Amino acid sequence: MAVKEIAFKCTKASTYYTIGGIRLYDKNDKIYPIKFSSKNGLTSNIFYIQGTDITGTVSTTNSYGTYYFIDSPFDTDKSIVTSYPNANYWLSSSADTIKITFNIPVKISKIDFVSYCGNGADRKQNAIEIIVKDEFQNLLLQEKHITLNYVENQVYSVLTPTLTYFNSLLLKSNDNIYSYESNNIKHETKMTSNTTPSPLVASASSVYSSSYPAWLAFNGTRTDVNNCWITSSSLLTDQWVQIDFKDKKRVSHIEVVGMGVNTTSSPKNFTVFGSNDGISFYPVLKINNQTNWGTFESRGFNFNYVVNYRYYRFHIHDNNGYASYSGVVDIVYSHKGSVLLKVNNSSKKSFVNYGNTRLFDMNKPIKEVDYVLEGEYTDSSKYILIKKTIKRKPLSISFN
Repeated sequence: MAVKEIAFKCTKASTYYTIGGIRLYDKNDKIYPIKFSSKNGLTSNIFYIQGTDITGTVSTTNSYGTYYFIDSPFDTDKSIVTSYPNANYWLSSSADTIKITFNIPVKISKIDFVSYCGNGADRKQNAIEIIVKDEFQNLLLQEKHITLNYVENQVYSVLTPTLTYFNSLLLKSNDNIYSYESNNIKHETKMTSNTTPSPLVASASSVYSSSYPAWLAFNGTRTDVNNCWITSSSLLTDQWVQIDFKDKKRVSHIEVVGMGVNTTSSPKNFTVFGSNDGISFYPVLKINNQTNWGTFESRGFNFNYVVNYRYYRFHIHDNNGYASYSGVVDIVYSHKGSVLLKVNNSSKKSFVNYGNTRLFDMNKPIKEVDYVLEGEYTDSSKYILIKKTIKRKPLSISFN
């Protein structure tokens, strides 16, 4: 089953509600890398899961003081354990619930959390209740953990059949068994200068000043009015900002974040160009009439087909009427595609490892087919799965 929302309801033992060190695991028992472009949101903040197109929001109605931010327990850049003054947990004197919501449903096999993060007995909890819902607000899990035995930084785990069992399906065509797999890759840049991190290189046709260089369009910051690329004041139209990935990147989607102030300087008409040599550029996406931008508004645009280039140039033909400059806060290129995995059989193991939990649009073409090789042996105590994905049909199969 796919999770859309998780709420953590705390029952305090003393003065405050608190929770810390929340970690969410995927179906392969790997931690989802939850990141925040802008840290320290007091009662609400937007996150993204690194390497995917999954975003979402963490929220509550109250956070206490200036240390105990809502994003702290979810931020995987921070340690799961904490002690003052490294207050990597949420604390409140009035709200008992914090919530994480995803833009698309995600598979979750386990939830870890810390109920008592030190820093005083007034931050202990009697219980933590985990409430999990799907995209239709159906209740998937409601489980209360009694945490009366106060152990500082003790990690509790939610691991139940409700979360680990997924309704699955496989596809069959001409006696072949397939699994459909989403292949969404976000080409994150997180630049800190025009040439870092290596090997990325950002450039622009013009800049307003040295305070607004090209790389600020690719640093991932989306809520700071000074973190943006801005054109020269004398060159408002037909200006561009460019990223050189150094190798080819498959792209079928672009996300653009408009300006934080003077929103009429956000692009109205623009074209995305691709190149493999930095000399000859080819138009791959043309968008017109993007008006009425909100502050830091994010807009996504799908390409008509998948392209594969080293250089991508975002070319602003004109803005929405601002007379001093044009600009953008952030640009992210990504590939949203799909692939068929051909599996050996429709065994229980195939359903568990490769079964799909959601139906999808079969009218869209799927151009990639991968083959999965897998083997196993079982003795009294061990189970080993050997998996290898290849891009063509194997001539022979063997396992060592």
